[in-house]
Amino acid sequence: MGHLGLLLSPVFVRLAQSVGLLERIFFVVLLVRIVASFFPPRQEGIWNAIAGLSVRLTEPILAPIRRRIPLMGMLDLSPLIAFFLVDIAGFLLSTLFLYLARL
Repeated sequence: MGHLGLLLSPVFVRLAQSVGLLERIFFVVLLVRIVASFFPPRQEGIWNAIAGLSVRLTEPILAPIRRRIPLMGMLDLSPLIAFFLVDIAGFLLSTLFLYLARL
């Protein structure tokens, strides 16, 4: 790739780092949602706002999983599957970007 490769290399490294950061942020937001399901907000306040935000951010990923994987009794496995799928996707994207950075 020559000179263009030298110019794009830092961009791909930053993209790989960004994927890792977004993955960690998603994990925290998903953990907040899980905790909020055990301790639902009782009134308006900061916990209600945080729990609502976590639902809005994670539902686009959890809903399709939930449609394909039935509940196991009262247990919803979609967050666990989402952790697994996001981890795999993050690994693959980071690996791809780091590979492109070395070209």
